Amino acid sequence: MNNIIKEISANWQSYRNHCKSTSKTGYEIKTVAKDHNVYDLVINQWRDKVTELVNSEKYLIESSVGIGNLSAAPWLAIMDKSITESAREGFYIVFLFSRSAKKLYLALSLGATQFEIIHGRNNECLDKIKLAANDFSNLFKDYLPSNLNDQINLVEDEETFEQKLIGSSRFLVSAYEAGTFLSKQYDPMNINSNEIDEDILNFLNIYKSITNDSRAENLDILAEKFSKKLKKFNINYQVKEYLPREKNIKKIKTSTVHKAKSKRRTQESKKIGLAGEEYVYQYEYNKLKKIGREDLSNKIIKHFELNQFPGWDITSFDESGNEIFIEVKSTKGITINNLDITSNEWNAAIENKEKYLIYLVNNALNEKIRIFEIIKNPSEHVNKGNIILSTSVYELKL
Repeated sequence: MNNIIKEISANWQSYRNHCKSTSKTGYEIKTVAKDHNVYDLVINQWRDKVTELVNSEKYLIESSVGIGNLSAAPWLAIMDKSITESAREGFYIVFLFSRSAKKLYLALSLGATQFEIIHGRNNECLDKIKLAANDFSNLFKDYLPSNLNDQINLVEDEETFEQKLIGSSRFLVSAYEAGTFLSKQYDPMNINSNEIDEDILNFLNIYKSITNDSRAENLDILAEKFSKKLKKFNINYQVKEYLPREKNIKKIKTSTVHKAKSKRRTQESKKIGLAGEEYVYQYEYNKLKKIGREDLSNKIIKHFELNQFPGWDITSFDESGNEIFIEVKSTKGITINNLDITSNEWNAAIENKEKYLIYLVNNALNEKIRIFEIIKNPSEHVNKGNIILSTSVYELKL
């Protein structure tokens, strides 16, 4: 592995020059080129070497020089599939080269995109990542060796290597730095293969110890813990009713590990659900008050707060004063293409027909929160084939 790392470091500048291109507007850009030795070293040879050291059924190994545009530096991540299958989320082991590739770090870091989805690409987001990394480090300090660092510097040679990073490239590098809570630094040109193999195994043991700790139950939804309570949001708009989407049905093979993680996420990520439910209540209250039906707005029932489970979250009223039954499904992202529904909820949908509505809420943890769609009478949509109902989990009662 030491020879692969040396070759990447020695030829990184050459590869960056090879990737130079011109945008449609005439600006110089760097786009990923696959016809260069460095690309093969990072994407294939480096990843294959690391794969020899880990259990590929438990861990996913991903390496990159960027997608489309060339990244600031190459990296390789080792991810426990029960925590994350993407470098965007959770936390994982990662090799990070500095901008010039003259330094290499082995680190335990938090995925940045999970924070960016909530807070945006800004300094507040970086502060939240750093806060989470510090909290993480304190929580699991017994597993973190005291002789290693908790910080990295990926732009220490910025003054002498090309031009300064700006915009999204700068943010991504800063996010990696903010999210690192354990690291070891190497000189890529003087690296010992046995040492780095041993270090990978040591980091894997630390990673395993943390993921097996009972306090690690929610590590796949780290960013939600550090989201802020919303002080302002918009509730004055007209929500569109669900329009059937174009179907592109493909049978997707989903791993057992991924199913288990998704189930845990659904059960434990209550913050998103509560944020969406409270927002829908505020929206309904405002809707009725605007049409002069404050008497009805005061009769809205928040079942989600009362530990009541009729098959929906909120009982409200339409403009004519008729009861409507609202089930809220929320995401911290932009859209929902699949949602989980319990047998209790589905039975209620069948029984109440057009009085049963599903409100889809996006951006649930930031001030862009919004009801982006309402599905009225979902059972009728299923009957017409507009929505596909499928069973993905079976419960065995013994």
